[in-house]
Amino acid sequence: MRAMERLMRRAELPIAKSQGFHPKPRVSYLSALPLGFSSDDEAMELILEEDWLPEVLLQKLNDASVEGLEFLRAVPLEEGAPKQQALAFSYEATVPEELVDELTGKISDFMSAESVEVVKANGKTVDARAPVKELALDGSTLRFVLSAQSGPEAGAREIFALLGLDSLLFRTIFPNRNRTYIADERL
Repeated sequence: MRAMERLMRRAELPIAKSQGFHPKPRVSYLSALPLGFSSDDEAMELILEEDWLPEVLLQKLNDASVEGLEFLRAVPLEEGAPKQQALAFSYEATVPEELVDELTGKISDFMSAESVEVVKANGKTVDARAPVKELALDGSTLRFVLSAQSGPEAGAREIFALLGLDSLLFRTIFPNRNRTYIADERL
C-alpha cells in the first residue's frame, strides 16, 4: 500500500484525500490477495480531485512505476456511481508431474458434481462447487476461475485442499492469481 502511495505521489496525481486528522489517499483495491499468493493482475479504484483522460493517467502511472509493475487499463467512473465490484478471479499453479494423472480424475469428479461441501478454516461448511466457473489441467498447469466471494464461499485455498494439494502449497506449488475480472467485463 505504501509503495503504491509513493508511486502515485511520484506520478503527481491529484488524488483526493480522506478527511480527518491523518488524511490518506482515497484508493481502494477490489479484493485482497490470499496470503502467500502472487498476482499478475489486480484492480484498484482511486478518486482524483480533477478529471483526467484515462490515457494520460495510464501514461503518468507507467512513467512513475518500477520495473515489473505495469498499469494496463484505466476506466473513468461516473461521479456517485457505486464502487467497482470484482466478478471473478483466475488462478494458476504448476503441479508436480507425478500428480497429473491423479488430479485429472479428481478434477473430472469435481466438475461433474452438483455440489461439494468443504469446511473452511473458520469452521463453516460451504459448497465449493458453486463458485468454480472453470477448473482444468493443461499439462502440469492447474488453472481455475472462481467467482468473487460475496459471502462464506470456498476460496482458492479450499480448491487446492479438495484436490489434495494443500500440503504442497508454498513448498512445491506456488499459486498465482493471473486475472481479475471486474463487473463490466465478460468471463
